[in-house]
Amino acid sequence: MSSSKIKKISNVLSAVGIVLLLIALLFGFSFIKIGVQNLVAIDNVEIDIENGADSRIKTEGKLVSMNTQVSVVSYEVDGKEYSTELQVYTDEFKPGDSIDIYYSKENPADVKSIRVPQLFISYYSKVGGMMLKIGLIIVGVCVGIGLPCIFISRSLRKKINEA
Repeated sequence: MSSSKIKKISNVLSAVGIVLLLIALLFGFSFIKIGVQNLVAIDNVEIDIENGADSRIKTEGKLVSMNTQVSVVSYEVDGKEYSTELQVYTDEFKPGDSIDIYYSKENPADVKSIRVPQLFISYYSKVGGMMLKIGLIIVGVCVGIGLPCIFISRSLRKKINEA
């Protein structure tokens, strides 16, 4: 092969390697970061329940319905039925399942203060695990292909310089 063809191949391999390493850096590590943040959020849910122990009461509730965006839970306080929509979905539960609900002592109807740790822990665990796996796959594939491309490119350039 002529040295100009080898140089072109070297440049292409170098560009491909750099692009793949940038993808690993930008996207792969972003997915890994989001995955770790979601897994750490599990602890934050438990800490939030512990910190709110003085202002919340635990009761048993029911998962009324759910779709991929919203879960509706209901609970009863002093004979009165309450329900709320939560912006969380997990496939570990199905409508009719009993779950622990923590509601405000002062205002049981205050849906902003309601806590349903089982749903959120399950959600964060699934999302965190999935994002972590995706990130590791992106980094593994991009680095596994990108680094050899760069090394091959460098060895081709050395051959051109030696000739």
